[in-house]
Amino acid sequence: MRDKTCPTGTDIVVYVLPILAAHYLMGVLVQLRNTALLRVALLPIVPWLAWRAFLLFDFSCGDHEKAQGNALFAGQMAAICMRTTIWAMVQEPYVRDNVPKNQSTSVPMALWNVWDLFLNTRGIGWNWSQGIPIPRRSKEITSKTQFLIYAAPRAVLYGLAFDAFTEAIRSFSSNLTSLQGETIFNPSLPVVSRYLRALQITYLAIWLAYFAMQWGYYSLSIVLVSVFRQHPSQWPPLFDKPWLSTSLSEIWGKRWHQMLRFIFASCGGIPLAYLFGRTGGILGTFLMSGIFHVVEFRAAGRGGSSMIVAGFFFMNGVGVLLERAWSKKVLPGRRVRGIWGWIWTFSWMAFWGVPLLDQWTRAGRFAADPLPGGIKPTMALLSLGLPQGADKGFVLKFVGHVGIVLQLCYFIFYLEQ
Repeated sequence: MRDKTCPTGTDIVVYVLPILAAHYLMGVLVQLRNTALLRVALLPIVPWLAWRAFLLFDFSCGDHEKAQGNALFAGQMAAICMRTTIWAMVQEPYVRDNVPKNQSTSVPMALWNVWDLFLNTRGIGWNWSQGIPIPRRSKEITSKTQFLIYAAPRAVLYGLAFDAFTEAIRSFSSNLTSLQGETIFNPSLPVVSRYLRALQITYLAIWLAYFAMQWGYYSLSIVLVSVFRQHPSQWPPLFDKPWLSTSLSEIWGKRWHQMLRFIFASCGGIPLAYLFGRTGGILGTFLMSGIFHVVEFRAAGRGGSSMIVAGFFFMNGVGVLLERAWSKKVLPGRRVRGIWGWIWTFSWMAFWGVPLLDQWTRAGRFAADPLPGGIKPTMALLSLGLPQGADKGFVLKFVGHVGIVLQLCYFIFYLEQ
């Protein structure tokens, strides 16, 4: 096998563009009737093209600080392959709400609607999205001007929060800013302090992921609404206050983002549900989620345990099954909920999430700058507001501690209402 090379413009045209073209064609065909044989014939081409490009190119171009580019490419290729597989197997054509009822989608309309199909991973406005919960805003936004006024400050604030939480995690150790990475379990600390430190870093990392996805979501929505004239209704909230979840079923089935729910359930849940019933469906969905995240994690080329990464997602599926057993066998009719449900939910996630995060820090995943161009607004703002020579890392950790206390108080107040 030849070594991977940095892709050139010609390489993108020759090797990557055909993947997108085949994916586009599949997206058109899935909207048209009597195309089943064409879709099945096209199915093996897309994974083969994606695998070939993955083996050929190093999108970091030898710069390990840009290894996240390989992870993003691998994640996108995996998602394209899963969507292509789903589209090849569907029996009824996909129909968007801009197609009149009792009419078939025309070819010109399918050519246009496929762009929305690519980006609309929750199926908003499509007939295949039944069962996917979509959060609603407290106040409906109908005009594009209103939406931009709503989205722009959120994109800025989420970007700042993403940067701030990245810097807060880095402040625990200088090695977390290097590609060599470091475990979150500091062996020089006493056992209790060691695990409390690991839990705090994990807590910050969860919020970091939340802020990063919100920043990316609102930034993309601004471009597509303002430039490509999409309607604000196509961009409802991404999350539904996941910190208020009182069960694993609630956080993964409703409150966390549902962008990849359909492809995980279709490629993992449905096949295993056919073999093993509802239990297989739940575990299959979480297993497919684990495999997807392993592909992205390993593509960065910095090592790490695939079992631990996939295990976090699979064991959350096991947790969902335990909740079902509780409601059916232990206390029939009583679902996991309330403050004890909240404690159970986040204790279970922390137990399996800490080893996952440890793999990320060992692989140096926090070394890359979070925002484009290497800008660091958090450190710039702290430099303006703090005396010269002040310990910015201490301030970041102090704010993190205060945030934990305030958030716990808020949870208890809310859940007791």
